[in-house]
Amino acid sequence: MTDPTDRTDPIDLLIVDDSEVDRILVRRLLARPYTAREAATAREARALFEAAEPDLVLLDYRLPDADGLDLLPEFVARHVPVVMLTGMEAPEIIVKAMREGAHDYLTKGRLTEEGLERAIVNAVEKAALRRALAEQQRALAEHAEALEAKNREVRALASALTLAEQAERRRVADLLHDHVQQLLFGVKLTLGPLHQPTASADPATLRARLEEAEQILDQAIDTTRHLAVELTPPVLDREDVAVALRWLAGHMSAMYGVQIDVVAECPYYIPSRELRILVLQIVRELLFNVVKHAEVEEAYLRLEACGTHTALVVEDGGRGFDVAAWKAAAEAEEGGAGFGLYSVQRRLELVGGRLEIESAPGEGSRIALHAPPGWSASEG
Repeated sequence: MTDPTDRTDPIDLLIVDDSEVDRILVRRLLARPYTAREAATAREARALFEAAEPDLVLLDYRLPDADGLDLLPEFVARHVPVVMLTGMEAPEIIVKAMREGAHDYLTKGRLTEEGLERAIVNAVEKAALRRALAEQQRALAEHAEALEAKNREVRALASALTLAEQAERRRVADLLHDHVQQLLFGVKLTLGPLHQPTASADPATLRARLEEAEQILDQAIDTTRHLAVELTPPVLDREDVAVALRWLAGHMSAMYGVQIDVVAECPYYIPSRELRILVLQIVRELLFNVVKHAEVEEAYLRLEACGTHTALVVEDGGRGFDVAAWKAAAEAEEGGAGFGLYSVQRRLELVGGRLEIESAPGEGSRIALHAPPGWSASEG
């Protein structure tokens, strides 16, 4: 329904009164352009109201087939203002009508052009304010609900990230304890006998043990160097994303035996180190999904970054999956899909990006990471 206070066309009135004389009187007292539809019974009023909601209802207190107060809640429930008209001036009826939601109450015997105009204008203005307030409250409620949903997602992602961080810490601790520590203990065992006078007096034995200790130390150094590179890849200090992607592809290929071909159509730069870390983490997870699920020996990593369009695409010709079924499961679990593809999608959305997933069982997968507009990136 159009707000009468914001338009130039006539206000649409519904005059509900069983007296034709009273209806004529009301029409004559209308001081400004109005369109008026008339009903002599409650049944006719309901039919006209359902056919087209008016801007305001002028409602008689008594009708031949109903009490005007019976109709009043029906109109109020649809947020249409109502001005009651009656030949009776009974305080208890006036109080009841106002409690039921009537905007005003006019006595027919004292009806004037000025009084009717004032009642109509006040009613439509109050109704417009109430509708505006209700709309604002609805919008605030929707905003609060959306914000709470986002907060739940952030909490779920934070929990997943914490669990992933703890898992990574356990992996590093296990590596240091089970491998590096054992290597260093091996060095200690190798060099220990050299403290004995008889062993240290034999140059050949001394040389052999020192060479063995050196080999073990080389293994420990390689392990710690590999671990350091995994935790903080040196390419993160390079703004050119293509360089980081080539390093990541080579690293993943060496670790898992899957050939990953990198195709960079043009240079792409992300000055923010935090965003480069996020990009590398997401691409690494997508590549790991290929290693884990696709059952292929080759995959492709494409950097499509020309003009204003930017996308990082991970593509394989492997097993594929049902995207619709995956989305339904992820939505049903509300983020419970874990620190996987669902998490990747949500983390990207939180910074304004999006994930485009194309896949089908037996037809491989194509997952495109589209850069958000807020990234400070430009072509080189």
